Amino acid sequence: MIQCDLCDRNLAPVLAESDYWRLVLNRNQSFLGKCFLALNRHLEAVSQLSPLEWMDLHRQLSLATQALTVAFQPDHFNYAFLQNQDRHVHLHLIPRYAGPRTFAGIVFEDLDYPAHYSVPAPARHLTPAQFILLADKLRPLCQRPVTLRA
Repeated sequence: MIQCDLCDRNLAPVLAESDYWRLVLNRNQSFLGKCFLALNRHLEAVSQLSPLEWMDLHRQLSLATQALTVAFQPDHFNYAFLQNQDRHVHLHLIPRYAGPRTFAGIVFEDLDYPAHYSVPAPARHLTPAQFILLADKLRPLCQRPVTLRA
């Protein structure tokens, strides 16, 4: 079997985990709070998700969106199943910002907002201390109960 980085149980930092999904903070913070939901089992086709996986994805996506909204007040979100580099079902959550946000002494700007962001977006790798600080800020927010509305 080909090694899959998203199957690695040491993938970190995990912000929240359910029976089916792990919310992981993206190492590249090109957009403040950028993260992804990775399926807890190896699967390469989104269309093969089970009904329970789909249902839990909705719940985890709601929790993550709510957490990022509380933390940084994004003006919009992009959600994307890309799977170009990692052929493992995972959904990117990309907060978008109309104005700058400052975190840990870094000013984050989404210069392309509201247009499609630059491909590839400029990489922004935080120091280990800044990255831990960001994960520690988001982790408790990602584990709060969410009220789902119809």
